[in-house]
Amino acid sequence: MKKKLKSELQEFFDNFIKVLKRPDMAILPGQLAFFFVLAIVPTITLISYGATALNLSTDVIYDFLANAFSSDIASLLLNIPHTDNISGLSFFIVVIVGYVTASNGPASIIVTSNIIYGEEQSSFLKRRFKAIIMTFFLVLLFIFMLIVPVFGDKIVELFQYVDLNSSITEKVTTIITLLQGPITWLIMYFFIKILYTIAPNKKVKSKSVGYGALFTSFAWIIITYIYSYYINNIAYYATFYGSLANIVILMIWIYLLAYAFTIGMALNYRKEEALLEKTGTIKVEN
Repeated sequence: MKKKLKSELQEFFDNFIKVLKRPDMAILPGQLAFFFVLAIVPTITLISYGATALNLSTDVIYDFLANAFSSDIASLLLNIPHTDNISGLSFFIVVIVGYVTASNGPASIIVTSNIIYGEEQSSFLKRRFKAIIMTFFLVLLFIFMLIVPVFGDKIVELFQYVDLNSSITEKVTTIITLLQGPITWLIMYFFIKILYTIAPNKKVKSKSVGYGALFTSFAWIIITYIYSYYINNIAYYATFYGSLANIVILMIWIYLLAYAFTIGMALNYRKEEALLEKTGTIKVEN
């Protein structure tokens, strides 16, 4: 068992190093991050609309951003225009334009995946159509990440209302609090797998992308925690960037997430490539 684990870890690190040495790794994460930045505000706007329709509070998003980075960044991203005065056709147009704009991020994922897999890029309209579908899954991801804490809180409120036993209520609260993190991570892993599966212009089996999706899920969690600690305790971006510090903090975080996402996608391809090498189907240069 230990020997097998050691072998798998060695294989992972070998693949990881080969992925980092790819020339396009110096370009693709930055390109992906740029379009993520363009897509993040309309995406959050759509999430807010969806949460409002489902009577969900977006406070969990604000709390996460405020605790991880700062209240200024949370306000920067969640400063969604009020839509009380927008109705009918105007509201429908706003949502459609926001949705198409938000699809810039998934469209860049498609381009990135095709470069990694060595596939030809599809036409603009075909790529945009697929990006719109991927945007739906992306918005669903964040909606589900909103539902998990709300659902957990409702269960706790129910136990507190029934008030069967204070000890039982306290234990239930502790268990739900502990489970909310892993459940959210599992949802994130599931949707990352979907994006990795449908992005390339080739048939990719879902089970073949679990390798990279697992890496990306863990990487996103670790990057967010470490970067959050760094900017809150060590870095002083305001010294150099002044009023632009919040935007710089946000862009660096998104770039790191995009870099991890690109590595995860390349790891999936590398694992597939390594399997073809072993079977003698292809010969890959080191």
